[in-house]
Amino acid sequence: MSFTKRKVAILCPSYDGKVVCDFAVTMAVIFQRAAVERPDLELNLNFWMGEALLQKARSNLFGEAYDAGVDDIVFIDSDQSFDAQAFFDLIDHPVDVVGVPVPMKVEEERYNLRPEDPWKHSWNPYVNLLEVECIGTGFLRLSRAAMTAVWEQSTPYFEDKPRRLICDLQIIDGGLISEDVQLCKKLTDAGFKIFVDVAYTCDHFGVKKYEGDYEEFLRKRMEHELHNQTLAIGEQAAGA
Repeated sequence: MSFTKRKVAILCPSYDGKVVCDFAVTMAVIFQRAAVERPDLELNLNFWMGEALLQKARSNLFGEAYDAGVDDIVFIDSDQSFDAQAFFDLIDHPVDVVGVPVPMKVEEERYNLRPEDPWKHSWNPYVNLLEVECIGTGFLRLSRAAMTAVWEQSTPYFEDKPRRLICDLQIIDGGLISEDVQLCKKLTDAGFKIFVDVAYTCDHFGVKKYEGDYEEFLRKRMEHELHNQTLAIGEQAAGA
């Protein structure tokens, strides 16, 4: 009995045509496991190289996947590494938009979730995922429904074939609003929720390997804030 496979496109911009070794190894594991464990999937790995404008590279990759009629896309930057299981969990979550936290390339422990204040996020017990306002496109999955909503909101541009500016930069009140924020805004404007799987955290490569554990970071930050609030309440009570 034949069945239709679910088509998933992995989209990777790489302006200098390079990938880190850890990324390459993880991709090999993903395709090896999919061939054995997931006959329901048809995976395609797509790079866009030689384009210094990251937002254009992402938009071109998105356009090609959209034209190909894929069921899902997963943006994954080639300067990262992660547990291969994170990829399979991401595509199996019963939501339209979900990502994995990525450490920023700074010495202070920071991640690509916005707002950075953990109290601005909320836990969704129905899907066991963190709901946020915005997450970066370093490791982000969109369903076909989410893709269509973004496509319909985006400005057309034309080269060899029709394309749309899925990811863009914008200046608002003197501040530069990144492509990640713009994409998430289009999704939330269309009624989609942005989820994050905090069970995983990517490694991010720059001048060194930036590592982290967002779930542990979130727990410590919230415990610290609760402690400060308890102290403040105690001080108020003592002074009353």
